[in-house]
Amino acid sequence: MYQPARRAAPLLSFALLMAACAADSGDVSSERADTIPAPAPTPASTLPAEPEASVDEPVPSATETATTVPATTTDLPAEPVEFSQGLDDRLFPELGAPGVDVLSYDVVLDVDVAAETFDAMIDITTAVAPNLSQLSLDAIGFDVDTVLVDGAAAVFEQSFEELLIDLPANRDDVVVATVNYSASPDGGTSAVGLPVGWFPTEGGAYVLNEPDGARTWLPSNDHPSDKALWRFEVTAPEADVVSANGTLIQRGGATEAWIWESEDPMSTYLVHLVIGDYELIEDASIALESGTDLPITHLVPSGTADVHRVFFEQTAPQMAFFEERFGPYPLSEYGLAFIDSPPGLAMETQGRSLFAAADFRRGELGFIQHLLLAHELAHQWFGNTVSPATWSDLWLNESFATYAQWLWLDEVDQAVLESQAEVALQARQNGRQSTGEPSVSNLFGFETYDGGAVIVHALRLELGDEAFFALLQGWLTENAGSSQTTAAFIERAEQEAGRDLTGFFDAWLYAVDPPDEFPS
Repeated sequence: MYQPARRAAPLLSFALLMAACAADSGDVSSERADTIPAPAPTPASTLPAEPEASVDEPVPSATETATTVPATTTDLPAEPVEFSQGLDDRLFPELGAPGVDVLSYDVVLDVDVAAETFDAMIDITTAVAPNLSQLSLDAIGFDVDTVLVDGAAAVFEQSFEELLIDLPANRDDVVVATVNYSASPDGGTSAVGLPVGWFPTEGGAYVLNEPDGARTWLPSNDHPSDKALWRFEVTAPEADVVSANGTLIQRGGATEAWIWESEDPMSTYLVHLVIGDYELIEDASIALESGTDLPITHLVPSGTADVHRVFFEQTAPQMAFFEERFGPYPLSEYGLAFIDSPPGLAMETQGRSLFAAADFRRGELGFIQHLLLAHELAHQWFGNTVSPATWSDLWLNESFATYAQWLWLDEVDQAVLESQAEVALQARQNGRQSTGEPSVSNLFGFETYDGGAVIVHALRLELGDEAFFALLQGWLTENAGSSQTTAAFIERAEQEAGRDLTGFFDAWLYAVDPPDEFPS
């Protein structure tokens, strides 16, 4: 995730994180694409500013659904759907569309690197509810030339944030919308304060999409509840490499396209696309304890493979560590991508985590490198294979990935788990909002990361290790490839515990001021 001033900097442990960076990896700015701080001894001075939402507003109990849940991506309504824009997500009500379940995206881009423009064609195969008269796609900042539905020209309208496509009355339940468009993209800033979108670089570009950046360069159902399969065909004659999600099907060249295909369903915010002067490294596959021979593909700036080798070597032991606790690695491939970006970038793009090469340039494996690598790998379980149903459910991604980071730092003797938890708990007493009810302005704040990991640690102590890790493994296995709500997680936790946990989640997840001591 990304944060120019309000994502990584406000968090509990940013002061120590910055000190660690100075010792281990050079200067790291607060522009972090994932907020992954470490414990700090003086948290009070780094607490986030007041969010837009009042902390005095009532919050739901643990037995109530904490978010407005959009239509699921596997169960479209049988009755006619009245057209409307947006899924009424509590934090981003304009994103997504009711009655729409995208099955696959086939993205074709012809990129002019020097001009910082591209021409594009995208085939969007989607199930649509009966009697839905228009397909609404999130789209902003580019020019649509033509639209086809099942190969026939379609009437469409571009509003400020939507591409509205008329659907024929006589159609199947699954249609293919083909959108031809062009763009001169230059990344902007989301309402959460994060840079998002397509960012041109010298000799290339990269994308950052969380939480709502995909729509700025790609017409899509840009909401985490709608996961789909993806194929990328990208021609960029001036660039050495194009990296995208999935498996490399065809290497590109002066006239040939780079083709990547993913066999794992993915939300739009997890799209990985990097273009430029890079080197693809198809490393030795990892024989996982779960029985999978996992393909590994890394991306580094040209000529820096030797510098990054020490970081590549962390993947196998981290995989083994997390598999033992969370269950089998849930995706079809993995790798690390180190790119030319401002320092502080770290993002769990699916199947190939994204990092700023500047934060690893010394080739030294220290505290901050362990933290970054572990956090983004853990996201492949928490957030990528099981994604949030709404943005209010983000703690299911970030709190658990932060706790996984704590576990790894303890494992490699970088920071004691109990000390990390205690420091974060004390800072949590000064929180600005509950973890379960974030505001837009503080969605990626302390309460979602270290403050949320406090809740995960408390849940572990409440349940005991056996039930806690059984809960995590069951949750991930049973819901792989889907998007889920906090309410569903609470129900699964109660099932594992064999008792009602309303009091626990009310006190820890939905309280602005949680208990000042962990369960004994």
